[in-house]
Amino acid sequence: MIMKTREIRIERTSSYGHYRVTGVVEGTEVSCITTNSEAFDYLNDDEDAEKQAEAQAHCEMILELTYENL
Repeated sequence: MIMKTREIRIERTSSYGHYRVTGVVEGTEVSCITTNSEAFDYLNDDEDAEKQAEAQAHCEMILELTYENL
């Protein structure tokens, strides 16, 4: 099933090497933690389209997995 994921954001947490990813999946706000620092570095980096696409895909995947487990 293809899910609609939008409004993806990533921010540092108070724990070293942990980042909170938030987004809207199928109309529901979802939040989860990742340790993928490249996702944090490249999600909003327009200078490296390939890395940005990888970061976007990672964030979408973990948000959708979290949504499925709600």
